[in-house]
Amino acid sequence: MISLLQGEVLQKGLDFVLVNVSGFGVKCWTTPTCLGGLHEGQTATLHTELVIRQDAIAIYGFSSPRDRDTFALLIGITGIGPKLGLAAMSVYSSDDLAMAVADKNEAALQRIPGVGKKTAQRMIMEIGDKLGKPVPGATGSAQPHTSSQEVEDALVSLGWSTQQARSALDDIEIGPDTSTTLRTALQYLGRARG
Repeated sequence: MISLLQGEVLQKGLDFVLVNVSGFGVKCWTTPTCLGGLHEGQTATLHTELVIRQDAIAIYGFSSPRDRDTFALLIGITGIGPKLGLAAMSVYSSDDLAMAVADKNEAALQRIPGVGKKTAQRMIMEIGDKLGKPVPGATGSAQPHTSSQEVEDALVSLGWSTQQARSALDDIEIGPDTSTTLRTALQYLGRARG
């Protein structure tokens, strides 16, 4: 099992990072929040989950062991695969997800792209208290988190200048979560470039 990657960041994409681990380029799928803290040429440490399927082998990376463990728990739920698990981790922090499950807040869970009423109910039932209690100091609001700074960092790491990133954030509507805002900013910048 590969549970940790450490090496130089070679490349960043919208949902992945390529890390040089002892001469091997390892592609690791991740969230916009995690990507925002990574910079090409710098050393990154990612807590990872190796997922082996009949048609693919993939590594998913996170900035903390708690996030990795939350992802592993999510993909163990019937009907939730890595793509949906990553979407959940892109919309909510581990603590906000734990709060939504503890509060049996189906509406909050349905804000995750691809999660409907039945999947939200299944998440509540199958996760139960396995995520533990949210860490003190967490928002506890079970609302998707949006950080303009995270989006700005992600845009800069994808090759845009700080000025271009700030200008885009000033001109677009900030979305309900970081991944939506990042996607909107990229669309805006793509139109401006073309």
